[in-house]
Amino acid sequence: MAQFILTYHGGSQPKSPEEGKAHMDRYMQWIGGLNASVPQQPLKGTQMLGDVPDGHVPMMGYTVIEADDMDAALAIAKACPFLEMDNAAMQVSEFHSMGG
Repeated sequence: MAQFILTYHGGSQPKSPEEGKAHMDRYMQWIGGLNASVPQQPLKGTQMLGDVPDGHVPMMGYTVIEADDMDAALAIAKACPFLEMDNAAMQVSEFHSMGG
């Protein structure tokens, strides 16, 4: 199996504590069903350097999963409740070995 990193970008804040809890419950159910080597890793204090394009949304966190191929990783990612939020995007990338 190959390893993939799912990176979370953007996403709106819940409108109420109840909405936040319901969303987190769906997310925890989704993440609990994955073959994840890093289930969830939120980030804070992100600083962007270099020529950052307008509208770029920094990475908010990531998950590392194992999947048979990119199509399987995309199917897993598309089921993530994070994508239900307004202005939420996810990048899916396969890890690549730099050496022999």
